[in-house]
Amino acid sequence: MDCMPRQSIPETFAEADVFITGGSGFMGKVLIEKLLRSCPQIGNVFVLLRPRRGKLAKERVAELVQVPLFNKLREERPDSFQKIVPIDGDCSQLRLGLDDESIRRMSGVQFVFHAAASVRFDDPLDKALLLNTRGTHEVLRWAKTLSNLKAIVHISTTYSNPEVPHVEERIYPAKMNWRKAIEMVEKIDPEVLNTLSDKLSGFAPNTYTFTKGLAEQICYDYRHELPLVIFRPSIVINTENEPMPGWIENYNGPAGILSAHAAGIVRTFFVSIDCNMNCIPVDVSIKAIIVAAWKKSFSSRDDLPIYNSAAEPDKALSNQFLYEESDYFSHRIPMMKMMWAPKGHITTNRTLFFVLFFLYQVIPAFCIDTVLRFCKIKPFLLKLQRSIFHAQNSLMYFTTHDWVFDTDNFRSLSKGLGETDKIHFNIAYITQGLLEYCSLCLLGCRRYLFKESDDSIMIAFKRLKLFELADWMLKLSMFMGVAYGLRSYLPEEWIRQE
Repeated sequence: MDCMPRQSIPETFAEADVFITGGSGFMGKVLIEKLLRSCPQIGNVFVLLRPRRGKLAKERVAELVQVPLFNKLREERPDSFQKIVPIDGDCSQLRLGLDDESIRRMSGVQFVFHAAASVRFDDPLDKALLLNTRGTHEVLRWAKTLSNLKAIVHISTTYSNPEVPHVEERIYPAKMNWRKAIEMVEKIDPEVLNTLSDKLSGFAPNTYTFTKGLAEQICYDYRHELPLVIFRPSIVINTENEPMPGWIENYNGPAGILSAHAAGIVRTFFVSIDCNMNCIPVDVSIKAIIVAAWKKSFSSRDDLPIYNSAAEPDKALSNQFLYEESDYFSHRIPMMKMMWAPKGHITTNRTLFFVLFFLYQVIPAFCIDTVLRFCKIKPFLLKLQRSIFHAQNSLMYFTTHDWVFDTDNFRSLSKGLGETDKIHFNIAYITQGLLEYCSLCLLGCRRYLFKESDDSIMIAFKRLKLFELADWMLKLSMFMGVAYGLRSYLPEEWIRQE
C-alpha cells in the first residue's frame, strides 16, 4: 500500500504547517506536544479552538500549555511554543467558523489532524450531529482548498459500529445517509430531532457512536478527493512513557474505576466480570497517528487506510482482573481524598445495582452532606453521586458487551521506520505488564486528577488504616444491633437458656 519512504518522520514534517482540531482535548494536547518535541523543525502548528467562558483561542492556548504534560518540552525546547498558532473557530459551525484572514494564513497547511468531537454519550442528537458529523464534513470541504495537502487523519473510534462484535479495519455499511442527517439537523427543530433520536440512529447505544459512524462514511465518500486516513483508537488512557509516565486528565476506562474505588466514592459497579476493557495508552496512539500521517504522505491518494488502535487480547484489561486486583491497587497507592475504606460490589442485575447504589452510595452521601451543612461547608457528595449514577447508566452497554478488534494495519505501522524513528515513534505498549501499568494509571490519577503529591502517600496509608478500622467497627455495630433486635422474636425459653 505504501511506497518506500525517502525521508524520516521529522524530515517529512520539517517546515510543514499542521492544522489540528480538538487541540484542547486529551489526545489533542499529547499530539501537539509530541509533534513539537519530536519534529523540532516543524512549521506552524495551527490549533482551532472555539471561544469558551469568554476566552478566545489565544488565551486558551496559553492555558493549555501550562499543564505538566508540556514540562519536558518547556525544559528542552522552550522556543517551540512560538510555533503554536491559535485559530478562533468552531467545528460545529459552517466553514468551521473561520474568517477569511485565518483561511488565508492556513493556505499552506500540509497535514491535518481532525480530533475534535463531542465525546459525551448523553449529548442530544443535534449537538452530536453538528460537531461529529457536519464538523467532519466542514473539515474535509476546507481541506480540499489546500494545494499542498499531504495527509489528513480523521480520528474516529473503534466503537463507531458498536453493534459489530468483531471489528475489522474496514468501513461498515451506513446506518443513515450522512447528507440527509446533516440536512435534518440544519432544518428540523432540535426538540423534534432529539425526540426521534432512537429511531433515526437505529437505536444505537448513544449519539456519540452513531455520529462518529456517520463521519466515517463522509471520509469514505471523499477518499478519492483527499489523502485520507481513518484512525480508530479504543479507550484512550494515561501515557505509558512519553513525555512522562502516567499523565492523564480524564476518568476514562480503568482510571475512573481504580481512582473512584481507591477514594471510596464508588462502591457499586454495573459491569460484567466476563467482559474486557480494551484500552490503549495515549502516547502510543499519538505516535501511531503521526506515523500514519507520514506513511500516507508517500502512499496512493486513492487508498483509505483504516487503523484500529486497540489492545490485543493478551493486553486487554479484563473486568475480572480489575475487580480482583482493585484492593491491591488501592492499598499500594492510597488516596488522601479518601471518603471511606475502599470496597466494591459488581453486578449486571439492574434492580440489584439500583438497590446497592442507593444503600452504599446515596444514603452515606446524604448523611455526610447533612454533616457538612451543619458545619457550614458546601455539600457536594449527593451531586457527585448523581453524576456517577448517570455515567454508569450511559456506560452499561459497553460494560456488559465484548469486542474483538483486528489490528493488522495498526501493528504494521512500525514497519518501514528508520532506526531513529523506531526509537522516537515506537508503538509497543504495556511492556511491563498490566499490573504495573494499572499501578501507573492510579498513580497518575493521584498526581494529575486528585492533585496529590507523592510525599503524601505515607500519610494516606495511615488514613486508610483508620477508615478500615471505622468500616469494621460500623459493620460490627450494625451486626450487633440486628442481633439484639432479633432477640425479641426468639422464644423466651431460648433466651433463658442463654
